[in-house]
Amino acid sequence: MYFLIIEAHPKPGHASYGIVEGAYVSLFVNAVSAAVAERNARDLIAGTGWYSGQLDEEARWIDRADLEGNAESLERFDQACSDGIVATFNQWPVGAPDDG
Repeated sequence: MYFLIIEAHPKPGHASYGIVEGAYVSLFVNAVSAAVAERNARDLIAGTGWYSGQLDEEARWIDRADLEGNAESLERFDQACSDGIVATFNQWPVGAPDDG
């Protein structure tokens, strides 16, 4: 299983456009390689009406044992084992202060 984070922004036709500036999308992807995981992640993001931007965290291999003690991540890991991919959009509103 690969885990990665991609910055994304809603496309103009999306219901969140003009309300949500963007999101860091955390993804668990069941794939044969990091490259395939990233491609599948970007396809999912595009399919939900968002532009995918830069990688915030490179795809890295994780095992279930790496997530022990984190019930929320374990649930997403298990769901990705079943469905192939799970994405969580951690959004911020238009005009939110920049932490950087």
